Formats: sequence, structure tokens, C-alpha cells
Amino acid sequence: MSHSVISQQNLLTKSFFKVYLICGLTTLFIGLAGFNTICQADFSPENLISTIFPRHLIFSGLIPTYLLGLLPAIQIRPQDILLYQSRKIVSLQVLYRVCFTMLPMAIIWGFANIFVLSVNGYLNFLGDLWLPILIRAVYLWITVFLLGLITVMLAIATKSKLIAFFISFGINSLSFTFVISKRPSLFFDFSTLDSNGALISKGIIMLGIALLMIPLMTFIVNRRDI
Repeated sequence: MSHSVISQQNLLTKSFFKVYLICGLTTLFIGLAGFNTICQADFSPENLISTIFPRHLIFSGLIPTYLLGLLPAIQIRPQDILLYQSRKIVSLQVLYRVCFTMLPMAIIWGFANIFVLSVNGYLNFLGDLWLPILIRAVYLWITVFLLGLITVMLAIATKSKLIAFFISFGINSLSFTFVISKRPSLFFDFSTLDSNGALISKGIIMLGIALLMIPLMTFIVNRRDI
């Protein structure tokens, strides 16, 4: 079934090419936005991390772009359920879209940041800072993945993509407000100066929540009229 889902969704991806193109370009601009910041700031580990993880742009640009790119691609088709005689196909399709929308954005974002660092001559500093940057990068995309799962779960539960977007963006906004006011936010803690150990612990919690969301989403799919 998994192979069939991948083949089917790959064919449908062509229908959303423009959506993914916009997501990719927006991610590229956000990644390159650090170019001016890193030129104007004196080098320090704190400035480097804030340049790679610009929380204002992630809050107002990266995450909304991901959600808006994900929701149009979530299309539940009753004929697929009839064909496979199982609603599991819906959960697999949704998981595929959550991951497929996120993966190209993560790759583009990563290469854009490497380009900015290399042009400004800071690439050699990654030898000392690669671990905290890697931990924060993984944390960021776990956050995106979790918000994606929350969004599609809400879209299925409420049968309204608009409601799902606004609730998810509300969670995003609340977490951003917390981190700006220097309170624990969980979702945006990748942009703080917490220790590697603290971020790994929080990242494990985030990943655990994401993994719990999958059976919850499957439960909702099985209960809802489609």
C-alpha cells in the first residue's frame, strides 16, 4: 500500500507544482535574508544563530508558507478508500503530503544558509558551531512537521481548511509571543540560547508529541464521514 501511495501522490504532485514553487521561492528568500544581517553584525555565536534562525521571518514567513502550501494538497478522495478497502490509505496520503511539502523547503533553506555563510566567509566557523546549529535545525523542522500534523488533523476533524489554518497559525503566534517575552514556548525554542542538552530534551518531547499525533489523526480519519 505504501508503494501505491507514493506512486499515486507523485503523479498528483504535478497538479501542485505552482504551490510548491512558491513555497520554495519563499523559503529561499528567507534563507538569503540573513545576508544583510550577517554583513552588518559583528561576528559572535549568538549573531550567527540569530542569522540562521530568524524567528520573526520563520514565524511570519516560513511556517505560514508551509501551512498554505500543505493544505491545498490535502485531498481526501472516497474512491481511494473504496479501492483499497481501508481508511489507512488516507492517513498514508496525508503523511506523505506533510513530509513532501516540508522536505524541499528544508533542503532549500539549508543550502541558502550555507551560501550566505560561505559568501561572508563564515563557513569555517561551522567547525566549532556545527553541533548547536544542527540541533536547532532538526528542532525547527520537527516544529514544522508537528504543526503540519496539527493542521491536517484539524482540517479533517472540522472539514474546514480555513479553520485549520487559523488555529495552527494561532498556535504559531502564541509560541512566538512566548519566546519574544522570554518564556518557554517549546515550538520556538530553537531560536533561544538554551544548551544543546536542553534543546535535545525538548526536541524529543516535540517528536514524541508528533508521533502521538499520527494515531490520533488515524482515529479521526476512521471516525469522520468522508
